[in-house]
Amino acid sequence: MAFTLVGWTESQDTSAALTQVAGIVDQHVTVTGDDILVPDFAPFLAGAFAIGATISQARLSSPSMRKSTLFDVNPINIGAEPLWPTPWHNRFLTPRPLVPGEGLRALVAEGATGAEQDSMLAWLSDGQISPVSGEIQTIRATNGSTLTAYAWTIGALTLDQQLESGRYAIAGMRAQSAGLIAARLVIPGSPYRPGCIGYDASSDVEDATFRYGNLGSWGEFEHTYIPQVEFLSVSADTAQTVWLDVVKVA
Repeated sequence: MAFTLVGWTESQDTSAALTQVAGIVDQHVTVTGDDILVPDFAPFLAGAFAIGATISQARLSSPSMRKSTLFDVNPINIGAEPLWPTPWHNRFLTPRPLVPGEGLRALVAEGATGAEQDSMLAWLSDGQISPVSGEIQTIRATNGSTLTAYAWTIGALTLDQQLESGRYAIAGMRAQSAGLIAARLVIPGSPYRPGCIGYDASSDVEDATFRYGNLGSWGEFEHTYIPQVEFLSVSADTAQTVWLDVVKVA
């Protein structure tokens, strides 16, 4: 199984009614206004995360879903930054099929007085998860890029320690910076950009789903070609930390 992460975000006054959210500009999938077109390499909906200071309801919609029922996202994260335990909708064991090429839309409702920035993430997969096992090791890495608020910002990783020469499978990730919402990997040669929910402090406990092989292999890389990371934050952070769970495969 492989998976990728996409998102929507917008500042608007929904007047407590479900309202479409703009897709975040993306280099690996097609985004047209509020629509993120379902890629043919990941035609299943495997999870969703909705976040906003006063967010009260969230939903995902597509033409194929409208033939039966739309995807109501619950629980939701009521707060400007990710909480812990993290309330998100996990469907990795029972992903919902979509139609490649159709437009996937996010809708949210909030109760603020005036406009509020609300965001939605969706994990798209190629099928049901298959966890990986083996000798998993975790390596810490850092990035010093200045992030653009509410946009994917790419940055290179500097590893704290050297990896033994060889090829590695990524088996999980944790990401952290002052206003982080999410982070996703850009792996050489892979069309997928798998990612996780982000946190702002070392005391925040991430959802174990994203660690130690629980979501299978996120992709593979040679020790000389370390993956880059795209960060999504509420603020212009200048210091990011990432922990990669890896398994040596060759």
